Amino acid sequence: MIPLMVNYIKEQTHNHNMNNVTRTKAYLQFYNENPEIKWAFLASIVSRNAGWNMTDLDSEAYQSLLSEKQLKSLYLTYESINWYIFQDAYPQLLIYKMSKEQQKPLFFLFKYFHISSFMEREWYEFYQNRDLNRLMYSQIVNEQNIIQQPIIKHNPYRQTVFKSLPYRLQELLHLNAVLLPTEQGKVYGEFVPHFTHVSKRIKFGKKIAAILFYPYLYPLFHSFANNVPATGERKEYEQFLNIQSPLTTKPLTDIYRNTEHEITVPQTDWSNYTKIKRKWWKEPNLKVLEPFADEFYEKRNQMTKIGSVKNKLTPSPVEKE
Repeated sequence: MIPLMVNYIKEQTHNHNMNNVTRTKAYLQFYNENPEIKWAFLASIVSRNAGWNMTDLDSEAYQSLLSEKQLKSLYLTYESINWYIFQDAYPQLLIYKMSKEQQKPLFFLFKYFHISSFMEREWYEFYQNRDLNRLMYSQIVNEQNIIQQPIIKHNPYRQTVFKSLPYRLQELLHLNAVLLPTEQGKVYGEFVPHFTHVSKRIKFGKKIAAILFYPYLYPLFHSFANNVPATGERKEYEQFLNIQSPLTTKPLTDIYRNTEHEITVPQTDWSNYTKIKRKWWKEPNLKVLEPFADEFYEKRNQMTKIGSVKNKLTPSPVEKE
């Protein structure tokens, strides 16, 4: 029985981890069937944002600012992080679903998927006490820790991306953000903080979750997610905005082929060598929630202007001769 379950989970995880769009849809479908697992909706929204960031790289502004090698490195960073998290998280979701169906906890299966002992304890805790927010925070803590060693601190990403000038420029200009759109033309969200710091990513994830599940906004975000198909294009939400987008792209699957991944570092249990910090469960403080689109697109327009200036200053091939 166990080999059958393990093979089924591996097959389903592989099928839904083909690209950004399949991941986004898989998370949302799971959430709609299991709304008590709030992290799944958060993961779907964050995955959508990763898709928008990926297709941005194909826009004229990014093409003028970055070299082909830099663009490829940034794409692989977005793709690898999201693939790696899904590879860890989706088996957890399926095992929970099986536990519901069989009316008994099956989290001992986690060991077949290299899932941390931290998450095994948290799932058993949730199964007994049903603390929805604690589980969501635990999943945020887990996902940010599992990518720290193999991606954030591991070469080639560390040297080619996180220590590179283009990435630092992005951080400086606050070009990375997680957006939470609605069909009413209002977009909420937050700029991404220093991405290489685990605790700051965890704090940011909790803040995005607090906005996402804010009582009067949640139905709007959920409606958007269900009514607007995920394609990876910013057009998904820009169609509802009264703005002229500085970046135009095609659907994600028209730009990128499915990327083949392989785990090149030993899969270790991060919770065996990392101190669990009490602040990781602290409730985030939310300011007054205001629409975010104007602030975000002001930064985007700055980047477009920088790209335009660079194009004017760069000699054409004829001039170089």
